[in-house]
Amino acid sequence: MDNGAIVPFRAVGFDGGAPAVSARTYVPSVGWADLPSTLPEHHVLRLLEPAFRDDAPARAAETARTWFTDGVLTTDEEPAFYAYRLTHDGHQALGVVVLVDLDAGRLRPHEDVIAAYAIRQARLAEATQAQWEPITAYTTGEPVAPLLEGVLDRPPDRIAEDGGRTDEVWAITESQAIERIAARLDSQPLVIADGHHRYAAWRTAYERAGRLALTLVVDPPALTVGPIHRVVSSIDLDEAVKGLPLPVVDLAGEPDATRFVAEGESRCVLTDGRRFLGVDPYECSPCWVEDVFTPHHGLESEAVAYEPDLETAARAVASGGGVALLLSTPTLATVTRAATTGRLLPHKSSWFRPKPRVGMVMRSWA
Repeated sequence: MDNGAIVPFRAVGFDGGAPAVSARTYVPSVGWADLPSTLPEHHVLRLLEPAFRDDAPARAAETARTWFTDGVLTTDEEPAFYAYRLTHDGHQALGVVVLVDLDAGRLRPHEDVIAAYAIRQARLAEATQAQWEPITAYTTGEPVAPLLEGVLDRPPDRIAEDGGRTDEVWAITESQAIERIAARLDSQPLVIADGHHRYAAWRTAYERAGRLALTLVVDPPALTVGPIHRVVSSIDLDEAVKGLPLPVVDLAGEPDATRFVAEGESRCVLTDGRRFLGVDPYECSPCWVEDVFTPHHGLESEAVAYEPDLETAARAVASGGGVALLLSTPTLATVTRAATTGRLLPHKSSWFRPKPRVGMVMRSWA
């Protein structure tokens, strides 16, 4: 089985019961700038923070070695796939964590990446010889969830509970179950929903072990997709619309703007937080921003900030100046088409939820 595209592995996890696992793991929700300046001892972000805050991945590697030695991190005894169930606000997502051989071409990205972000991910993986956070991908053919339901009859091997959310993990070691899941996933493209920079980084690994990508695979009904808006502080609203070869629609305010972008995936609203102007370039709105708006104004990538919440983006320019570009949501069909044809969407075209809890299922090949 280790020679296939879908590979079982020995997971790394935190020692201890639900309270310890809950306290040491993390649900991705905010950027690094919004995290507390200090973290609890043995928190999973101590394995990531040195690479992303201080560009010091070697410090993360030393932390990992110490935690393995002290028994804070443990490695499962036998290779497995891992059923993963996330329950939050009455909604449930069920998937499986596997290794996907990146040389086999099963895992397909749907959007471009920012090179500097991928480089940091590559340095972290190389220094620690580990993957601390899985990619999330979705099936495009036969679903995987029906193959996992029998596993859920027994208590989970690892559980975390926090803020009304529960994450549960079950190791699947039975050979026939592993073969069925591997065959199901190996028969179809798996589209990356979240983790494009990890994918870009891990593809560059020198060792084959590093090119086996830790991946949570779910079925499309488990996912919610939304837009990532742009904030440009260096121009004002009149300058932003000047010379654009598109009709502009005056909108009454933020509620109208929200409705406007919800009516089609090609729509965009430009706002300074007071005036709201709608445009429809009749192409996927992130593509229009990347291919037309940004070069039209001579903007470098560093001049553009990203914000997934529409209200927050509008408030940012209302208080600090500049223009927010409120984007519509690419449909799942558009995302799948980009992945399967190789015509990628621009970086940060969309967000996907739910995200797995970081630290629940990790791997190391050190």
